[in-house]
Amino acid sequence: MAGRQRRFSILGKLIVTFLIVLSPMYLIGTRINEWGADLVRGEISKSLESQVQFYRTSLENEIDRMGRIQRQYMNDEDLESLSITPGSLTEYQKLVNLKRFQQRLVLLKESSMYIERASVYIPPINKIITSSDLADSLPRERLDQVKKESLSRKGLFYRDDDHLYLREYYPNNQLAEGRDPMFVLEVELSMSAMQTYLAQISNYEQGGAAIISEDWDIVHTQNNEAYSLISQTVRKQMSDTTSLRAKSANELIKIGNQRLLTVSTYSQALDLTLVAFVPEKAVMGPLDHYQVYLYLISFCALIVIIFFSLYVYRIIHRPLSRLVRAFRKVESGDLQVELTYKSSDEFHYLYAQFNNMVANLKKLIFEIYEQKIRTQQSELKQLQSQINPHFLYNSFYLLYRMTKAHDFDTSTRFTKYLGDYFQYMTRNGSEEVPLEREMSHVRSFAEIQSIRYMNRISFEMEPLPEACKQVIVPRLILQPIVENAYHHGFDQDHHERHLQITTTCEEINEGEMLVIIHVEDNGKGMTDEETRDFHAKTQEGQAPEEVTGMLNVHRRLQLRFGEKAGIRIQQREEGGLIVSVVIPVAR
Repeated sequence: MAGRQRRFSILGKLIVTFLIVLSPMYLIGTRINEWGADLVRGEISKSLESQVQFYRTSLENEIDRMGRIQRQYMNDEDLESLSITPGSLTEYQKLVNLKRFQQRLVLLKESSMYIERASVYIPPINKIITSSDLADSLPRERLDQVKKESLSRKGLFYRDDDHLYLREYYPNNQLAEGRDPMFVLEVELSMSAMQTYLAQISNYEQGGAAIISEDWDIVHTQNNEAYSLISQTVRKQMSDTTSLRAKSANELIKIGNQRLLTVSTYSQALDLTLVAFVPEKAVMGPLDHYQVYLYLISFCALIVIIFFSLYVYRIIHRPLSRLVRAFRKVESGDLQVELTYKSSDEFHYLYAQFNNMVANLKKLIFEIYEQKIRTQQSELKQLQSQINPHFLYNSFYLLYRMTKAHDFDTSTRFTKYLGDYFQYMTRNGSEEVPLEREMSHVRSFAEIQSIRYMNRISFEMEPLPEACKQVIVPRLILQPIVENAYHHGFDQDHHERHLQITTTCEEINEGEMLVIIHVEDNGKGMTDEETRDFHAKTQEGQAPEEVTGMLNVHRRLQLRFGEKAGIRIQQREEGGLIVSVVIPVAR
């Protein structure tokens, strides 16, 4: 039986229908929310970008102001006299000049919150003047380090461990020649002030800001993992000369479960990149709330759809489902079905008509079944009437010949088999018998035929399997097949003619067994045309004018056991015919 087609219930169709109706509105609402989120995200990105550019400009202005003050100090008279003409000054004059210039360094230091210390190196007098100390001796190794850094400098700044400097050398040409400068004016930037400056740009917990050069950086963040990835990207862009033309850029990056909004702006004046990054969740928090509200509305809409569908299911699908189940019972053969319905709507009419249909169907089935049983009984009586007179005449004639020839042993056996045969044939009890009893009758018939043909046709019947002995079958389903083999299966010139009956029992499904009885002979068999003609007559719906014994058996088996039962014919390769009686039995 082919697999049952998968059914899509009405409840499922209702839910799908409501979802289809509401889906466009839901999609439009979702799209509007996404569009608003993108718009707000863009505005926030532009705002953050403007903020970073503002801080970059303020830093550029502040560094430029400090540089201009430095360059003004390069022309200071006290500094020139201490560095260029120190030999013309007395010790007192040197001390006075040192003090005055030291006061100017203090003013330079106080001029900006980003200055940690202001210093000047004066190699001719071997002194260092700072904003915090009047004068210290200048170590030679410190001077050599300062000279070396001037030759390897990249950009405006000098970086030494955790210190960041702005320096002015006078004169520059002496450094290229390897000579000591007359003086070096140095401003050390305050790292704490720079950290405060970066904290003002991005003060979110997982955010941060940084000033990035090609070989150093100043960072304010707790999210080191995010900064590591961002700094690699920025330095790669800085190494590409074409990308330096871009003033600013913003992008959304994802690190693990974090989504960070990143803005970077390049300062060509300082040769630095200022970067700020903030968690998207921190700036998009209100939009996330709207997203949650959208999900909540969607969930509520789904609940409403389900409850409304269940309501429709209660008033429509439930009575319809009862009607479908009732039809399936009728389909499986159960006609003891009756539906009741209390309401007076359309289903009351359907249930009443269904009950009428089942009642009429039971009546029709009873009439047809009774007609088939009567037909079967009449065919069986016809078969008995066809067999008895002819066979009785031949049997008595054969018995006469045996007694005349004084063959009393053979006639005794023949009489015994003949009595068993007619006792079975004339029995008027049940039309069904155990298979063991039917096989015993066939054995009696075959023994009679063996005596009749004077053992020119050998006969063999294998023992019946134990599982098949008590299978109930219609009477006289084997004799017509065996008789047909004796009368039509062999020619006069056949030698070593043989007839064999075997029975097999096999389980085909759980709870169902298939009994197959093979009647095999080595006679002349059937032509292809005869075989096709027999198969055509056994097809469902065919009604041949002449019903032979084998066709009668085939129809009786199918009426009793269904379409799987019947007679199958197969040609033997060595010649002859195999007629199989197939009987499916429920265990």
